[in-house]
Amino acid sequence: YSQKADYGYLTQKSSYQKYLSKSGDILNVADTLMIGIPSSDLGFMYISQGGYGVNNDLSHKKVIINKLRTYGKKSQGFKMYVHFKGYGLAPVVIDYETALETGEIINPNAKLSRREAIDKLKEAKELFDLGLLTSVELDSIKSELKPLIMK
Repeated sequence: YSQKADYGYLTQKSSYQKYLSKSGDILNVADTLMIGIPSSDLGFMYISQGGYGVNNDLSHKKVIINKLRTYGKKSQGFKMYVHFKGYGLAPVVIDYETALETGEIINPNAKLSRREAIDKLKEAKELFDLGLLTSVELDSIKSELKPLIMK
């Protein structure tokens, strides 16, 4: 097992303990993820077990990462896949970056995106206007979100 893999620098098939994702979040073996919703009418496209998309019943379930592994070929590049214990002998495999982009997987520890930070600030401003937040609380939220918004 290598210690850490970084998005954009995956050059071989291997297993890792940590992964620095495209969005800058760090995934670790033993972290918890949440299964989102299927990205297609056919079900999950980027979460599979034994080569088949997993059952839609997994939506909104928490799963624990038990392996971070890259797969691919030098000619086509490598991708990070997250494994968790499935039902039966075969592990469940998630094409992490694609599943995250399509909403099939949710990382509850992920940093807010710029858009999410702006939405959160707008919501805080509305709560302030309604008298539910003080100016000190609003300023605190604003200073916390400003680096994410201004990047």
